Amino acid sequence: MKERSRRFLLLAALAAVLGLFALANVPFVTAFSRFVLAAAAVVCLIWGLWKAYRAFLWKVGRRLAFSYFLIGVLPIPLVLLLLTVTAYLLSGFFLGHLYRDAVQSVQIELDTRARSRADAFAASGTHRRTADSDIVYGYYRQGRRIAGDERTPAAWPAWTEARSVLAQGPRWQVVPRFVALPGIGPTLMGVASKEGSGVVALYVGGLDQEISRRAEVWVETYRSDDPDLELISLQIGNRRIPLQQLRKGQQTEAAKFFKELSAGERFWDDPLLGWGEITGPLVDLATGRRSAEYLASNLNGTPRTVLRHLFSSAAEIDALAWITLFVVAFLLFDVYAAAALMAVFMIVGLSRAVNRMSRATEAVRRGDFSVRIPVRRRDQVGDLQRSFNEMAGNLETLVATAAQKELLEKELALARKLQESLLPSNLPAGAGVEFATLFEPSAAIGGDYFDVLRLPEDELAVVIADVSGHGLSSGLRMAMLKAALLILVEETREPEEILRRLDSVVRSNRESRFFVTATLSMFNLRTGVLRLTNAGHPPTYRVRGDEVEEILLPSSPLGGLGRNYGVATLTVEPGDSVVWLSDGLIEATNAADEPFGYDSVVKALRGVAGESAADIRNRLLAAIERHTAGHPLGDDRTLMVMRYGGYPAGPKAP
Repeated sequence: MKERSRRFLLLAALAAVLGLFALANVPFVTAFSRFVLAAAAVVCLIWGLWKAYRAFLWKVGRRLAFSYFLIGVLPIPLVLLLLTVTAYLLSGFFLGHLYRDAVQSVQIELDTRARSRADAFAASGTHRRTADSDIVYGYYRQGRRIAGDERTPAAWPAWTEARSVLAQGPRWQVVPRFVALPGIGPTLMGVASKEGSGVVALYVGGLDQEISRRAEVWVETYRSDDPDLELISLQIGNRRIPLQQLRKGQQTEAAKFFKELSAGERFWDDPLLGWGEITGPLVDLATGRRSAEYLASNLNGTPRTVLRHLFSSAAEIDALAWITLFVVAFLLFDVYAAAALMAVFMIVGLSRAVNRMSRATEAVRRGDFSVRIPVRRRDQVGDLQRSFNEMAGNLETLVATAAQKELLEKELALARKLQESLLPSNLPAGAGVEFATLFEPSAAIGGDYFDVLRLPEDELAVVIADVSGHGLSSGLRMAMLKAALLILVEETREPEEILRRLDSVVRSNRESRFFVTATLSMFNLRTGVLRLTNAGHPPTYRVRGDEVEEILLPSSPLGGLGRNYGVATLTVEPGDSVVWLSDGLIEATNAADEPFGYDSVVKALRGVAGESAADIRNRLLAAIERHTAGHPLGDDRTLMVMRYGGYPAGPKAP
């Protein structure tokens, strides 16, 4: 927290310094400071928006709702915008269609009148005077004008013969003849010839107004070389198309035009639609040469015009079309409403499920493993909730098991300490004798036992035993044997009698049968006499110089079949060592399941003359370790080494 405050203060100080430089009028420094501040502001804005976005979408319900908005709601205005643009484009195309139809209607009318007058002029040889104010005529014979309006060309326009009326299917497609007429501007002309005579019909009225009236679309026409096109126009290749009305003088006329067509409704009668059309080329009336590359027509119309010309004039057909449209729209709205309702239902359901899982997970994180989620869904979320409940149950069981295991380990630790307290901690030292021992249980509590008891008259009782089995039960039986042994040693000095009574103690346990192997040795420190009494235990080894004597006494274990005990008496001379061990050392196996064996014990003890009891113990253990190579223990391992140095001369040893 302090580090964050320091960073904030440092950034604030830096921003203040940059602000001072930005306000100062120092060349380059002020510009650089303003640039850095602007960049920092942009970065902070982006960072703030990102943080707000992350915070807003942290909950799954908001994320799902936002996803639905992006997929199900946002496309609606986009589609409406696309439909609006499409409708506008289609309306523009339709305005162009109305414009072209009006131009063709004017051109057809001019051609029709020219043809009619040409037929009459060829038949009678005289021309008819015209009362038309917007159309003038010129009469030609032998290629020269003999009568008519002075605005028509003096010579017959032979170039018009290349422009003819084209037939396409059942309809006539007329090619408009746009010509340049001095003082009038772009206009249309019609021609007809027959038997060496001909007539030219020329429209001299307001062509834009006439086309606007027929098309019900306001039209303004511009030559390609008109300077007004430079103001606001759309460049397409080498052509410019006007995008709005540019002639200020025509605004009043246009307003009057749209007012005449208006029905008084604001939207439908407003000139909202604009379009452009390219026609031409514009040619010279007399010579037929191009006067302008094209004519650009700016079109303005109202939605009512498009609807009036687009839809049928029959009310029954219009009603049927609108009813069909409304029915389809209603059905689509129903589909969307059902989809929206389903999406809301799914969003709420998923959000509630995720919130329940979030609360349950938080409870588990706090250590409450009893929390469960009510499962009602039959989908992947339901499977996830059931998996969570199973996981929470397993965690609860594991925690309970771990607690029980921890309690058991504490109890085993106390039992292990108790067992260690039963083993001798102060082995006899001095008086010409030295002991070295090993007690290594394969489990927390071992079934092996050894002890060295001090007896009167400079005598020691050395006992080593192995209770069948492993674990806590064997350890308790070992404690029972130690207690019984301490009592029996006080009552008698006869090893065989002690073993027989211990056998009775073992057999008295009716809950479960077990047996005990043991070797009880009585050693006189003064004379060096060692009396061995064996009850099914592995042999005892006497080491003298380089010789190792294996003292094997076949016998029955305590609690086993029979009560036959092996007895031997031998003399231990100064410098000799005696080794007692349990079968866990002899039967120690390697990775190939090969036991260490009796011969290996003899081999390891050979050549230990002059070494201390601890050295002998370590030598034997090192040999066993080399054999097992780290293979785990299969049984308890107990070892006792006694080295006799002779009874010291002088006062009686304690």
